[in-house]
Amino acid sequence: MFLKSHESWRGAVPLTLAVAGAIAASQAMAADAAEILKAGATIEIPGSTGKFDFLRIDDKRRRLLGAHENDGTWDVFDLDKAAIITRVKVGGAVDTALDPATGQYFISVQEAERVAVVDAKTLKEVKSIATQGPTDAILFEPKHQRVYVTHDDGKDVWVIDPKTASIIGAVAIPGAPEYMVYDAAADRIYLNIKTADEVVAIDPVSNKVVSHWSTAPATQPHGLALDAANHRVFSSGANGKLVAIDTGTGKVTATSEITLKVDQIAYDPDRHQIYCTGPDWMSVVATTADGLHFAGNVKTAPTAKNVAVDPHTHAIWSTYTDGKSSFARSWLPK
Repeated sequence: MFLKSHESWRGAVPLTLAVAGAIAASQAMAADAAEILKAGATIEIPGSTGKFDFLRIDDKRRRLLGAHENDGTWDVFDLDKAAIITRVKVGGAVDTALDPATGQYFISVQEAERVAVVDAKTLKEVKSIATQGPTDAILFEPKHQRVYVTHDDGKDVWVIDPKTASIIGAVAIPGAPEYMVYDAAADRIYLNIKTADEVVAIDPVSNKVVSHWSTAPATQPHGLALDAANHRVFSSGANGKLVAIDTGTGKVTATSEITLKVDQIAYDPDRHQIYCTGPDWMSVVATTADGLHFAGNVKTAPTAKNVAVDPHTHAIWSTYTDGKSSFARSWLPK
């Protein structure tokens, strides 16, 4: 989620003409959508005008999970049938975490200051976990069986025991948090800190920050994705920069231009591509073992800011509203 109005883009990190010009030039030179991706399925929700937040995929159940924040719903789509399954009224949902073993979904409901627990079989809410403030990104950590949920624009991450449905601790962090990913090989949680321009590594055993990695030249980092095979994370800055960070050294090893104000990114390890979504554009960045290569921008929609990749079909999904209806739209690699 982007900074609140009292922390405007202008006040937080002014965009220089040089940066704006570089992004405009990269968009002008970008490959046409037809040259990068081809159109896939589109699912319409008529009469829906609310904006979405983070998007996730449950590959086991072949579902696309949409946090439909301003509609006050958590939307579940059938990936294979390209159809809406249900819309669960939980309030202003912003993100989803999944426990594959128990089949429970954990949904951060921001302004209600809670985490809703939904049963994957019935798609009914079965529990509610109160938090001490508004929530944002959420993650299920499978090794230690814990749920981590960020305090929106706060300086802590709450730790939840899903068995007791209660908060059992908190991780102190150095600034306002954004997206999280879990690295099973290292047993670390990586988290973007948008107000400090860094990624921090959290040890889920001690529940403490054990590393700080600068994201420069990317500022106000929002999107985060893990490349487990090459031991690196990709972090997207609101200033139109994407960086690759080596999780062994904590050093930036590669950079790429991307579109501005990217909120969520997704990595397809089979096709070696990163998809970075911001207003109007999705940037496609190809990866090698040690580099990043801007492939082009695909036109999306002004309210499209999230993305998820189906690992089964490699379809790239985003959700948005045009003010009359809401849509889940997909693209396919050519």
